[in-house]
Amino acid sequence: MDINNLVQNFIEEYGLISIFIIVMLEYANLPLPSEVVLPFVGIMVSKGNIGFEIAVIISIIGGLVGSITNYLLGLYFGKSVIKYLLENHPKTKESIKSSTWWIKKYGKLSVMLARVVPLARTFISIPAGMTKMSIGSFLLYSSIGISIWNIVLIYLGYVLGGNLYQITHIMKNYSIIMLILMAIGIATYYMVKKNRHKR
Repeated sequence: MDINNLVQNFIEEYGLISIFIIVMLEYANLPLPSEVVLPFVGIMVSKGNIGFEIAVIISIIGGLVGSITNYLLGLYFGKSVIKYLLENHPKTKESIKSSTWWIKKYGKLSVMLARVVPLARTFISIPAGMTKMSIGSFLLYSSIGISIWNIVLIYLGYVLGGNLYQITHIMKNYSIIMLILMAIGIATYYMVKKNRHKR
């Protein structure tokens, strides 16, 4: 049984508490796919097993708790955490790079914008803590970004019903487009910065 089926079975078995736990862990950078979890929650809403509003609220609270955990890690152990991730989980390099770029480029607003961008979406909390962003600003912008992402995915599941394949296809295409745009943005940012230094 793959991770997606395990997650779905867990949600079916334990309901709202499972939504909180899974979303919290995913925003704390555990490799759990919100692109599958939240649409599946929407499917359960469409079947009348869970109310839409309560599912959204629980998922947002879970996202904030996971994000605060990473924020505190970044605030108190930032460099050590980054070093550990790079040494033991080299695949996180792009996530860290993109998250750092968002912070440098957009400041506080980056916490909101990055929440709807693959890779940067969960890792943004660590550089936010490392740069000592105020906890009030972090929570405000995180709440907005997490709300947008969670509502869209839960609504997709609600509207498309049991067609998880179609939802996965939509999110895969979205991720590819956003990653391409982000790569262009990062490359442009560093080219402009390099030219300014030369001048």
